[in-house]
Amino acid sequence: MRRKATLLILGMTIALAACGGRQAAKEPLQQEAAVSGQTGTNETEETTETEAATEDSATEEAVEEYEDDTNYVEDMELSTDLFTITVPEEFKGKFLAAKDGESISFYDKESHESGFGGYAFSVVVDKDKDIMPGGMYTKVGELLTARGERYDVCKGYPSDVQWDYTKQEEMPENYKKLYNSADLFIENAKAAGDGTFMYGAGIKGEDLYQYTVSRYLDAINEGWDAKRYEEEKMSPEFYALVSNEGDKALQKIGFAYKDISNDGVDDLIMGVISDGDEPSIVYDVYTMVDGLPASVISGTSRNRYYALEYGGLANVRSGGAGEEIILVYEITPGEAELMHQFSLKNDSYTDEENLWFVNYEDDDTSWEKMTEEDYDERLKMLEERYLKLDFTPLSDIAPIDYSKVDLSKYATFTRMIDDFKKGMGYANVKLGDTDVFLVSTDTYNAGENIKGAIDSSIFMYDDKGGIVYLGKVSSSGTAYPLTIKDGCLFTGGHHDVEKTTVKDGKLVTVEEASETFDENGNATYYHDKKKVEDDSYLSGLFDEYFKGEPVEFSATE
Repeated sequence: MRRKATLLILGMTIALAACGGRQAAKEPLQQEAAVSGQTGTNETEETTETEAATEDSATEEAVEEYEDDTNYVEDMELSTDLFTITVPEEFKGKFLAAKDGESISFYDKESHESGFGGYAFSVVVDKDKDIMPGGMYTKVGELLTARGERYDVCKGYPSDVQWDYTKQEEMPENYKKLYNSADLFIENAKAAGDGTFMYGAGIKGEDLYQYTVSRYLDAINEGWDAKRYEEEKMSPEFYALVSNEGDKALQKIGFAYKDISNDGVDDLIMGVISDGDEPSIVYDVYTMVDGLPASVISGTSRNRYYALEYGGLANVRSGGAGEEIILVYEITPGEAELMHQFSLKNDSYTDEENLWFVNYEDDDTSWEKMTEEDYDERLKMLEERYLKLDFTPLSDIAPIDYSKVDLSKYATFTRMIDDFKKGMGYANVKLGDTDVFLVSTDTYNAGENIKGAIDSSIFMYDDKGGIVYLGKVSSSGTAYPLTIKDGCLFTGGHHDVEKTTVKDGKLVTVEEASETFDENGNATYYHDKKKVEDDSYLSGLFDEYFKGEPVEFSATE
């Protein structure tokens, strides 16, 4: 949401409604109307009494139209159907709250009663999936109901000043304390009934992109060619690096987690690690869409990207020695789409005397000439926003390929832990009639005080006490932790579920179901790799999956 230097009364009302203070917008409207009238009189000496009367009349009509009918309360415990927030004792008598469905909004009492709104923040469980994190909302966690329904929990911010700005420029102490305590309120929230609220779930890169990052390791280990990288929506520059560096490529290719879409959820940035202080060249970026990682961009050496301070990307394209175009984008929150902001072009092919252009449209025809001085100033300001990213090299997280490990060197499962990399997880479970040892490449918060995983290598003891590697299973994302039920291990994704167990010393698939979609959105369903008429098998397996218990892993430090 963009703010203009001068806000119209109606514009302010709409902005506040959008940020969760829908009802609160009505009272600040009155004060803004009065202040706007005073400012206009001071700045324009020629304002007549007739004009002033007209403004007063318009203000009265606006106030009458937007009368505040919100039910404000001062309860120290506030509940919706899905969650409860307990207000810290230090705020007793200093706040107001208003509930609207699955949203609870908090206001500084003093600012509100002075006629300046006082809206500080909102907490919303996005039950109807009509809140798009980004702009005035950020995701702060997830809520899991007793029935297995998972919802985003978002924090809403005010879009305008909510205290008496006619008397002070800085936040009043009481308002500031409430505003800065939003996360304190939220992290202690409780889900209703047997549900679980997971503060911080679904927003951290290490919890969201394990599988995506592992695909780069697969690409290197399997020797993909440039075409395969492109088919997988990965930059062919990584193929070139692997070809030149061999095994050292694992130390050169890096990843970073950073929220450049400004929705509270980390994005995944893949690039090349450099030794100097120059900004990091970015070749691949992923964001979360409907709970799954999605590719946003994939670049090359002549079509490279830079992550920007305050969010977004700069795309630097070279059309030859005489042309360079820089396009600035923001990432649409919750979508793998780019929103064009502006473009700069240095182009001697078009005009050898005036090489400098700017474009505010997302096309290649709306270029406007600018002076070299303006171009250089604009470019300098942009390049100062290019980020030097703290990339983690792939070598740091390369998993152990247990199919190639001599397991005879380990006397017990416990001895295997000595060779684990930081962050790897382990668990002992029973699959079928067999006790097995699960080893994950990483762990994450899969529930309240539960460390889960989306992949695992599986081991058992043979009849002589030796360790046997049975195979590996994985889910497609952190929304689907490894789950166990009735002696079977479940893995899944948005469109597939697989159920495995151990039988006669082997890892076997008990049942699997999936769905695919054609370009027109028509679904085709499969059960045990055979086409079936409907999604009944898939739905049935999902029901089993969600009735199971996430496998609880211990993580290595």
